[in-house]
Amino acid sequence: MLASGAVSLTYETVWIRRLSLLLGGSAVATAVGVGAFMGGLALGGWLRWPAGRRTYAALEAGAALLALAMPALAAVATSVAVAWPSARHLAGALLVLPGATLLGGTWPVLARAAGGGLATRLYAANTAGAVVGVLACTFALLPTFGVRATELIAASAGLAVALAATALPDPVSEGHPDEVAEPSISAGAGMAAAALAGLCATGLEVWWTRLAAVALGATVQTLGIVLAVFLATIAAGATLGRSWPRRPMAGVGWGLGSLGALALAGGLGWGQIPYALAAAWRWGGVTGLDLAQPALAALVMGGAPAASGLCFACLVRSSGRALPERSGALIGSNALGSVVGAWVAGLWLVPALEARGALLVLSLAAAFGGALILRSPWPALPALLLAPALPQWDARLFAVGVHLRISDFADPSARAVHTFVDEGWELLSYDQGATAAVAVGRSTRTGNTWLSINGKVDASTGDDMPTQVLSGEIPVRIAPDPAHVLVVGLASGVTAGAVLAQPGVEELVVLEIEPAVVAAEPWFRPVNGSPTLDPRTTVVVDDARAWLTRSGRRFDVIVSEPSNPWISGVSSLFTIEYWTLLHDHLAPDGVVCQWIQLYGMGTDELRGLMRTFREVFPDAVLFETIEGADILLVGGSGGVLPDDLPLRPLLDARAVGVVAGRGWLHTDDHPVVEWRAPRWLHRDTSADNTALLHGTW
Repeated sequence: MLASGAVSLTYETVWIRRLSLLLGGSAVATAVGVGAFMGGLALGGWLRWPAGRRTYAALEAGAALLALAMPALAAVATSVAVAWPSARHLAGALLVLPGATLLGGTWPVLARAAGGGLATRLYAANTAGAVVGVLACTFALLPTFGVRATELIAASAGLAVALAATALPDPVSEGHPDEVAEPSISAGAGMAAAALAGLCATGLEVWWTRLAAVALGATVQTLGIVLAVFLATIAAGATLGRSWPRRPMAGVGWGLGSLGALALAGGLGWGQIPYALAAAWRWGGVTGLDLAQPALAALVMGGAPAASGLCFACLVRSSGRALPERSGALIGSNALGSVVGAWVAGLWLVPALEARGALLVLSLAAAFGGALILRSPWPALPALLLAPALPQWDARLFAVGVHLRISDFADPSARAVHTFVDEGWELLSYDQGATAAVAVGRSTRTGNTWLSINGKVDASTGDDMPTQVLSGEIPVRIAPDPAHVLVVGLASGVTAGAVLAQPGVEELVVLEIEPAVVAAEPWFRPVNGSPTLDPRTTVVVDDARAWLTRSGRRFDVIVSEPSNPWISGVSSLFTIEYWTLLHDHLAPDGVVCQWIQLYGMGTDELRGLMRTFREVFPDAVLFETIEGADILLVGGSGGVLPDDLPLRPLLDARAVGVVAGRGWLHTDDHPVVEWRAPRWLHRDTSADNTALLHGTW
């Protein structure tokens, strides 16, 4: 079960990545992906599989075979999504549902024969194995081998687990006293408690992940660490619950109560995260930050996942001799609760109630559930006492991205952090959107208005203006007939406004994944020309790749604005498959423009992106809009550029080929930059990248 947990989590990681490419990274698509996998686990738990090792081996082998066939299955799902766009979410769900259903049956078929004592050990081992899977995927398998090779490694390990299971004896009861006891909880109450534990724990996991994105960074490594800490804490709680407390019913009620109280206790310290990061940087630089991340994740969780694991283990013990009949229902209810928790937290609680409100609702729901189970107010009392002490969400603390800027501080002290956060600017708006936290601020000294997403400034009316304007002007002026233009990413709307200001533009379609960004656009109307009010403009709130995959539209100009491919999810807008998709949606003589930054990545990563873009657009030329900061890659011009461009290219097509050189390509299967670039975030790479581009060709 330890090995099975590692394999299962690897499947989940890879399959969710596949789904994100099929359905996109929108909040609804993410909910469908997580819901399909967790729903499959729930269905697998409820199905009445024959008990024993042979069934277990068949389930493991079946999941492995589905993993081996996943590319073919994904191709079918993609075809369905293109042919019937309204059925795309169903097609995506069906892609992962069968494999998840088989995996959902693995623990119940062993638990039925194992009895209460061994069943809880198996559950804890399976969860601990998931921790191994998270860390292996995040830091070894995916960075080294890519998506498909990781899938093949997991499938091979799954087949090995299945083969080993056939050679082992069936689990034998360890003679735990609870095995011969009558159930101390009814089947209905047990299922309700399992569902509530799953709902609250997974809802809180969504909240903790969103907090990590704004406080620690939205890199794939950070998000992997948060999940690993979450699962490891659950495993620890399940191990504890195997023999404590003496009365398992008390463990169920107090486990739920403690889940709420501990989550609130962890929330008391969220305002200290930026100051803790400053202390970690002062102590150990980049190494200090790396070590601080799991510690801060564990601190903010407050041990709450352990209470969830303890609650489930005590539910197993409380089932007594009825465990063989109840094991599937327990794990199925727990997984179904997790589906609801992920959906409720991700789609409603966090966007509607913001961070503090979401944490209060989930924590108090768990605490009151514990009180109902024991029919006593005491399990809810700690959470009720802690709730008034939960601090208000300080949006200013997380809008400015201390985690990204700490390396720029001459004095990384608490006083410096306080000054950086509280002085010299005003917060105009802050919204915990469906996919990210979006803030708009303005400098009280210069008047510069900026837009940040998860603390990373993505647009401004100051230093970013040349790139924002030129990325709209240059490709439109190069295109012979720029009647129909597509802009991927609204941001401040300055680029969209620059497009509309050019002669010949009849239509502009803007794709923006986050509704909160669209809501923030009016703050920039003094400089962006109010593009969203222009009758030629259509704003589509959707994932760019998903929309383009379904659309048959062709455009004369496509401008892709998202930058920073180290951000989890954004990397898919810098792969050869994405740029090929743009190429396929170009009209004859159409032009594509891609914005790439020169900071936050090494020269090898920059060359890899240039090489990948040039693979699709061999005539690509390079414009440097801000020296040492931003470049534009423009393809489709055929090397013929008009004389009236506001900026001449720094590198022509030949020079781009020389700089890019030969080597790896950035692909969906192996997104090298997504894994490598985060290590450069606190290193000054602009000078090296600028020197690379300014060589003699």
